[in-house]
Amino acid sequence: MDNWKESYFADYEVFSEDEIDEITPKGISLRNGMFIEFSVCAENFKNMNPQSGGKCIGEREITERSFTFYAAPKPITIKFLPRNKLIEFFSANGMVKRFHSLQRRINEFGYSTYDIT
Repeated sequence: MDNWKESYFADYEVFSEDEIDEITPKGISLRNGMFIEFSVCAENFKNMNPQSGGKCIGEREITERSFTFYAAPKPITIKFLPRNKLIEFFSANGMVKRFHSLQRRINEFGYSTYDIT
């Protein structure tokens, strides 16, 4: 299983939050046409972490403001990047709020992410 896990994470995709097109109860659509299907992510996470219970779809790294979804055929990381520092400071929808907003949406759909911070 460890070899499978190593090979699974050897090749993964990274996108910024700006690539998110839509978030639905089934998953996340990216602008490039890729789809992060929550049920597939949950199954992959459970295969690697049998104690997870089957509703965890990936990991989140709060200090780096990123989510890594256990998508198929390879993991997909979504990173939240600061836009303009002054705008971020005064914005009602700053980077931290956008990060937490995605986490809330995931929870509302009945899924979770594991905090690796």
